Amino acid sequence: MNTIFSKTNEKVKFIRSLNEKKFRIKNNAFYLEGVKVVNEILDKAVDIMFIAYSKSILTNTNGGETLLNRIEKLENIDKIDFEENIFKYMTDTVNPQGILAVLKIPDYDISTLIKRNNKNIVILDKIQDLGNIGTIIRSCNAFDINLIICTQGTVDVYSPKALRATMGGILNCNIVYVNNNDILKLLKENGYSLVTTSLNSTNSIEVLDYSQKYAFIMGNEANGVSDELQDLSDISVKIPMSDKIESLNVGVATSIILYEQYKNKTSRD
Repeated sequence: MNTIFSKTNEKVKFIRSLNEKKFRIKNNAFYLEGVKVVNEILDKAVDIMFIAYSKSILTNTNGGETLLNRIEKLENIDKIDFEENIFKYMTDTVNPQGILAVLKIPDYDISTLIKRNNKNIVILDKIQDLGNIGTIIRSCNAFDINLIICTQGTVDVYSPKALRATMGGILNCNIVYVNNNDILKLLKENGYSLVTTSLNSTNSIEVLDYSQKYAFIMGNEANGVSDELQDLSDISVKIPMSDKIESLNVGVATSIILYEQYKNKTSRD
């Protein structure tokens, strides 16, 4: 297999373009980096376009030699070797591990996902911080949530920074962006109660009955849940805490709420 040395190579330009949202949308593609994540990808039924690696970097990365041997045996996936500096040029990672997989962005039918889902759901309402997105996705993995719905205005979860924050957790979640609030009607039709969070609520999260199916709506860092979604919700709750602090980071708040629902569900099962 020939090694690519040129920055003008079409594959180099393609991968580098995926660092920008407009090109991820145009090509319906994104990439995930790292030895651990690529190993996970190879174990899952995901749509791999091709694998890019730098043999010189990968062989000096912990676990890289083993992964290199694994991918070289694959017959049904395209693999491309890039010179070390070219690989570093393509990604926005400071110290890349020398391997990435370019994947198709899943095209989910939201109606089908909701009808088939029997677990709680998270709705992200205009969340802007990439680190918060990563924390929320990892918490969804930890507490058995596999469907995340993002309202228009929520940051792109397929950006490299957000993906690094998920630490591969995006592979375990179905994530769908919606352009309007019609989805809330569909959720209610399928037995979901809509739960919003508000500092002004008189209800503690302890009032929730986890024998029900909930869609937890988590709001924007600066403004919280939008008034429109608050009005459409079935119940508003808040997390009990001391008066030493006014509010919690949305990533932390989501993690607490999801832990509570997980703890209560597992105690009944």
